Amino acid sequence: MWNQGGYQDQGQGGFSSPGGFGTPQGTQGDRKSRNRAQNVLPCTTAEILSATQNDDKFYSGEIELSQITIVGLIIAVKESPTRIDYEVDDMTGPPLEESVPEPERIAALRENTYVRVYGTVRSFGGKRNVTAFKMVPVMDMNEVTYHMLEVTHSHLALSKHAASGMSSGAPMNSSTMGDNIYNNQDSGMISGLNQVQNQVHSIIQSNVTEEGASIENVCKQLRGVPERSVREAIEFLSSEGHIYSTIDEDHYKATDS
Repeated sequence: MWNQGGYQDQGQGGFSSPGGFGTPQGTQGDRKSRNRAQNVLPCTTAEILSATQNDDKFYSGEIELSQITIVGLIIAVKESPTRIDYEVDDMTGPPLEESVPEPERIAALRENTYVRVYGTVRSFGGKRNVTAFKMVPVMDMNEVTYHMLEVTHSHLALSKHAASGMSSGAPMNSSTMGDNIYNNQDSGMISGLNQVQNQVHSIIQSNVTEEGASIENVCKQLRGVPERSVREAIEFLSSEGHIYSTIDEDHYKATDS
């Protein structure tokens, strides 16, 4: 969870690579004039692309964007001998490029997969990107909404501290950057279902209305996933007994909701 000290991690260097992923310490002057979220800050691609740059540091208002996390949909994947480049769209602005260097190779994720990315903000040739040290698929679509709430809450908390002249550099524990941070790579996943089927099931399961989730609504939440793929997933889930139709053949509820 986010608190006023940021996402927490007790490691001193955290993740490392040839490029270095440690959180820069900054000068005393920087700490007085800018507010830093220690280690991992929830943010959006729009924030990263519109952030002001001072040398190798990036700021959203008075908040430094050093190590960040975003949630979005992979719309393109490009592999090379030294890295994998992903274009991730979180619907807040133009897609942002995420790069995974060879020493930190992460199993390739496919297009039309929602992911949570952890990384550092960089700029090469005037182009912003994120060098990722961790990427995990989103299994519960509620995480997309939850992430946006985290972005709002964390920035309000840090802005409040900046206005009052307080530091937000609280010590950190391992509950954030380890595998315990959300555990969403395991939660909500049904064995035997593929990525799209799990995402469709999660959306239908989270709908609490009498009529259930409509196919149109599911497609809207899974932007980038072809409608045909959504319908095929719904047909499979229905035939396997995971969901059932309600008022018509376009509305479904989960059998375990």
